[in-house]
Amino acid sequence: MKIEKNHQLKNRKILVIATGSIAAIKTPILISNLIKKGAEVRCVITPSASKLVSPLSLSTLSRNRSYQEEDQWNSIQARPLHIELAEWADFIVVAPLSATTLSRWVNGLSEGLAASILLASEKPVIAAAAMNTGMWTNIAIQNNWAKLRSYKNVIALAPKIGRASCRKECRSRWSPY
Repeated sequence: MKIEKNHQLKNRKILVIATGSIAAIKTPILISNLIKKGAEVRCVITPSASKLVSPLSLSTLSRNRSYQEEDQWNSIQARPLHIELAEWADFIVVAPLSATTLSRWVNGLSEGLAASILLASEKPVIAAAAMNTGMWTNIAIQNNWAKLRSYKNVIALAPKIGRASCRKECRSRWSPY
């Protein structure tokens, strides 16, 4: 996702949710670019994404704590974390959006912090899908994608074909450059 104008993001509160796609390795670049444009960024990272990119790197780049699954029901939280983060953000960026998170979101499954935030939020969401071509073309994923595209608060970015870790042409829509 290339950010063009500073004034559009200055002082905007952006929640970045990184999910379990190999494209998560681009998330730190996205966060760095948002910070450079003056945005205040907080991050949520799913367990699968944390195997690909460090929560510490997201915290360091965003200059805020990176939230993980185990933080969702912390006894020192005054309010449920998924509600607090959903209300805090001016908008949410899900980059990358994995097949798992897409399926949980559109089917109302609030399992996990990321899915709970997406279900609780009424704010605008930019969702950049990234997954293997076989997964993307699967009828279940296409049905879920059609549901997501019908959401009035969502800008759904379908993936483009590119070379990926699966050693064949795969689909990853977004680029943080």
